[in-house]
Amino acid sequence: MSDFLSIIPYLISKRLLKKKQENNTNAKIEENKTSDNVNLIYHDNNISKTNKKKKAIILFCIVVGIFDFLEKFALILYNIIYPEKAFDLYHFSCIAPFEISFQFICSYFILKMHFYKLQYFSLFLNLGIFIIILIIDIIKFSIQTETEPNSYDGKVFIFYLLNSIFYSIEFSLGKKILLEGFISIYLLIIIKGFVVLILNLLFSFITLLVNKNIFSIIGFYFTDKKLILLMLAKIFSYFFANLFPWIIIDKFSPNYLPLTLLFYEFGSYIVNIIYDSKYFKIEWDLFVRIFLYLVSAIGIMIHNEVVVINICNLGSDTKYFLDLQVESDELFEKTDNPEIIRRFDSEVDIESDKGITNENKGFLN
Repeated sequence: MSDFLSIIPYLISKRLLKKKQENNTNAKIEENKTSDNVNLIYHDNNISKTNKKKKAIILFCIVVGIFDFLEKFALILYNIIYPEKAFDLYHFSCIAPFEISFQFICSYFILKMHFYKLQYFSLFLNLGIFIIILIIDIIKFSIQTETEPNSYDGKVFIFYLLNSIFYSIEFSLGKKILLEGFISIYLLIIIKGFVVLILNLLFSFITLLVNKNIFSIIGFYFTDKKLILLMLAKIFSYFFANLFPWIIIDKFSPNYLPLTLLFYEFGSYIVNIIYDSKYFKIEWDLFVRIFLYLVSAIGIMIHNEVVVINICNLGSDTKYFLDLQVESDELFEKTDNPEIIRRFDSEVDIESDKGITNENKGFLN
């Protein structure tokens, strides 16, 4: 239900856009009145192509809705299959670095983002962190299953990994839709909400045929005004939680989302310490996980060139160093300072000497 709250900002943005277009149209009319230009009326042959493109975008929005449903259904399915098993994973588990790595991979293949040295470094860094934490998770899981046999089922990791895969594909496809420029994030969320609602109703009907008593708990939420207010509060909170990632994707790219994922992990950890302070235990692996998560955060900033390192010439292809090169070339072209000209001439001489040396070496070989 939270997705349909996007109708409010969608109508507001549409109204503001309409006013802006009317103002631009009136300005052009006034300009034409004061000028001698004659405007010709013509038919744009690209209108039919644009309509076909819009239909394709709507189809992509439906696909995004399907992945959004699968993302949630992957975790619900675990509860259906293993209703008596634990569901929440350990803090700072291997799922977050896996999702970070897979988000980078989806951006590479779906959005055709070009990776330079820093991006490959960040990708392999997070893959390495995923493998290390996965090994720790397996060790901790094997220890816990010996002491508490009925606590966890190892297949829970598979369902969480599926959830991360669907999540990453959904946002990469969503960014591809937004790049076309024919749709806003609010309309995308509304269409996605309709698709999820239809699939929910379909699977709920199938579940109802299997077990008619499974939905009896829904009536409990309408027995008290406080519970109704709680439901409304959750709808609004889910709306903002769902909207902010799409704003980040619209303004930047899906590769910035992993930072929000790490903030969520740290925030959830702090909340659990406050809520379960009497029962919370700090175990041997916790500090290792926190350290690796901090390294992963640095890797994400490196991937998005928020932080640039040039160890082993990793940052040579980044925007920062390319801008420095452009500024250096412009300075050489415009300057009359003999010292700066001499410095550039010496650099050219050094490079030419290197080229001559290499050619001589090749000739001698």
